[in-house]
Amino acid sequence: MSTRLSRCLKSLESSGFLRATQNEGISSIELLEHGAAYAQRLREQWLNMRQLAANLGSVSSKEFLDQQKQQRFSFVHSQQFQKHLQQLRQAYPSKAKCPTLLKYQLNCATNSSSASSSNSIFKQQQNANVTRLITDFFVEPHRGLEHFYNVQRESKIWWMRYSSNPSRYSIVPYTSQAELEQMQGYQAIDIKAGFGEAGDVTVEQLSLVPLPDEKHFHLPDGHTGQLQLPVVIRSIIELESATCALLLDGCDHGRETHSLLLNRMLAPYQCSIAGIQKTEKSSPDLLDLCAHLMDVLQRSRLRLPANGFDLIRQPAELVQQLQLYDCLGVPYALLLNEQQSLSNGLLQLRSRDTQLAETIHISDLPDYLLNIFRNY
Repeated sequence: MSTRLSRCLKSLESSGFLRATQNEGISSIELLEHGAAYAQRLREQWLNMRQLAANLGSVSSKEFLDQQKQQRFSFVHSQQFQKHLQQLRQAYPSKAKCPTLLKYQLNCATNSSSASSSNSIFKQQQNANVTRLITDFFVEPHRGLEHFYNVQRESKIWWMRYSSNPSRYSIVPYTSQAELEQMQGYQAIDIKAGFGEAGDVTVEQLSLVPLPDEKHFHLPDGHTGQLQLPVVIRSIIELESATCALLLDGCDHGRETHSLLLNRMLAPYQCSIAGIQKTEKSSPDLLDLCAHLMDVLQRSRLRLPANGFDLIRQPAELVQQLQLYDCLGVPYALLLNEQQSLSNGLLQLRSRDTQLAETIHISDLPDYLLNIFRNY
């Protein structure tokens, strides 16, 4: 692994996002508190994407991750796939037609051999729980390739939106092209995040797979009602690997600052509050104002660090606190100056990305911040 990425991994560990353990030249990754919170945000964004899908919820599998990966094309013969198709008909009868899509979360475990060939930078810890976010698109057979290319483009754009370096993401043909050539009607690509000479990480797998010509796989056409045999486009996102890739992406930006450039919507904490005291002595009024703003922002469902706010007594302490906010990937910080904020209600809104602050009035909150996130 390159020195640059090694520094990123150390920085992410010190900030409480992930822990990397070197083993035979490749890092074994474990998500920590802030990393798990970030993964939860990413999962929520996945749930909000393609909202017309039938969501089958969370499913546990006794198979190891490697066994799941071997089913990239054979999954259509599994009992689990047939069971989900039956659930679609029973729980979502209006959506049991072609085209349609369903999604679910599959929980499985790694074993000793789960060093992924699709990931040259790190692997999952042994015996760790892995979450696979799966979306199945059932589409008309004569439009299978058209939909497959559209899903590729949409998925790549989706990853680029959450990246600090969109050019990092690329569509890469499936490694075993010889295998595909012998399988008529099959297509497969990977969406990868590239980190130069250090390697790359697969964030999503897309496969186009024909269904066996069996009666229980037929679905009515959404327009004519005539039964037909669809093809399936399967999307698989390994949540933990994708989370680590996005965290590395936010850290590997080449700027002089040590900021973690996380997407505003995915950042575990969207805003922080720092009250700057005029003297060493604590100010009850400043404390009350910080507590009030914390309550206002939390009621507006903006995510704040667990401690809510920080009181700053020295200029050097403010610099350290802002650096901490930046390392946690907090996009915005509210700076309350005791003398100014208590007298005229003005405060500073500092941006992590630009390192600049603008003056706003306390009455602008929370709407000003909500509009920033809403229009992002």
